[in-house]
Parts: sequence; structure tokens; C-alpha cells
Amino acid sequence: MARLAVTVILAALALVGSESAARAHVPTGCTHDGTDPRTYLDCLNARQKDSERKLARSVAGAQAAIDAREDLQPAQRRRWRALFEEAQSRFVQWRNFECQSIAPFEGDGAAHGVGGRLGGIGMLEQRMVCLITQNDLRVHDLEDRYAPAGGWPELPPEEAKETELAPAAPAAEVPPASAMPAGTPRIIEITP
Repeated sequence: MARLAVTVILAALALVGSESAARAHVPTGCTHDGTDPRTYLDCLNARQKDSERKLARSVAGAQAAIDAREDLQPAQRRRWRALFEEAQSRFVQWRNFECQSIAPFEGDGAAHGVGGRLGGIGMLEQRMVCLITQNDLRVHDLEDRYAPAGGWPELPPEEAKETELAPAAPAAEVPPASAMPAGTPRIIEITP
């Protein structure tokens, strides 16, 4: 019985030690200790772009792996790929919502607010750390499921694309009306 108690206590201490080590671990590789906020945010920005590039590479690799499956009928490969693309789209939507709306409250930045609103470097830090972390988790997930034995080939930087949709092109400007419409204005009444 004493041996079991000692084992439980040692396991609890190991768990507490690993938890504090996990908190001390910087998932982004960027540290703000001893650097100015701009340098830290630049580091996070570079790391976030790199995680987007790796995610795009993994998505392209997974799609290529699906397309290369000769043991499936073409219709099965098309369906699998369409479902994969839908899953990736939903992941990006979830990730963006999680990192935009929830992550800012999770760090120390939520303690610093003005008029009830979050602001400052803490908010940006939490968003970027969230994006980096979620992208890295998705990359590892796709690699575990789809990557060939040697891993994915690296994409050239110009071929690496963002995983988010590009903004829509601005609408063509409508020329201003040259004159007021002719005729008597009509009033339409809607009664319940």
C-alpha cells in the first residue's frame, strides 16, 4: 500500500512538472523576453506565414495522395477529394473563428482592456499564437495520414499560397446618376 502511495505521489509530481514545462514551452519559437513588442510581433508574423505555407504544402500533398490512389475508381477519388476540400474549408473557418474570437480572452491580454474592449499586444499575440498552433496541429495531422515515407516535397515560395480565400475584387464604380428620376414618386404601403 505504501508503495502504491509513493507511486501515485511521484506520478502527480511528474504531471505537475510536465505541466509547468508545457507552460514554459513557447509553441511559436518567438519570445518577447528582452525584445521590443515590434520585434516580437514581426517574429510571430513570420512564423504565422511559415505555418500557412506549411499548411498549404500539406493540403496540396494530401490532395495529390488522394489523386494518386490507383486502387480507387475515379468517382471515389473525386468524392474523397471533394470531401477533403470541404473538411479543410471547415477547418479554416473554425480556426479563424477560434483564433479571432476566443483566443484573445485566453492570454494575459484579456486583463488589459480599454472601455471593456480587448486591445494591445496581448490580443494580437494570442491570435497569432493560436493560428500558428492550429496550423501546426493540422499539418502534423495531415502528415500522419497522407504524407509519403520521405515527407512532403517543399513548395517554392512563389507557389506557396494562403489557405484562406483571397479577398474579392472591388466592385466597379457606378457612375453617379445625372438627374433625378422622372415622374411622380410612388408610395407603397404594406399593411399587416
